[in-house]
Amino acid sequence: MVTPPFEAIFHGADDRYYTEWQIERRLRTGAWTLCLRQRGPDRWLVETEDDALLLLVPVEPHQLPAGIEIRAFESHARIVDRRGNSMRAGPTVSRTGAARSEPGSPPG
Repeated sequence: MVTPPFEAIFHGADDRYYTEWQIERRLRTGAWTLCLRQRGPDRWLVETEDDALLLLVPVEPHQLPAGIEIRAFESHARIVDRRGNSMRAGPTVSRTGAARSEPGSPPG
């Protein structure tokens, strides 16, 4: 049996996908701050560099949309999004509770 080089894949409220390695790396470097982590089902709530809250929920690899690739490198894996310009990040929630869109997306 072959073991994949990633433990889990997560879908973010920003419509992006992350491996657990990518999440832990952002937490370790200080790009994100862990607010809450729920186990069973595993969910993460993190604060991003721009003070937005981002919910991450697990997905199965077969649930990934076309254009999302998993790239493995030695002991870690990362997600590459090849969906092109048609991808639009969803709104995130700031600490004050106001919805915020990613740059380049039309106001909600």
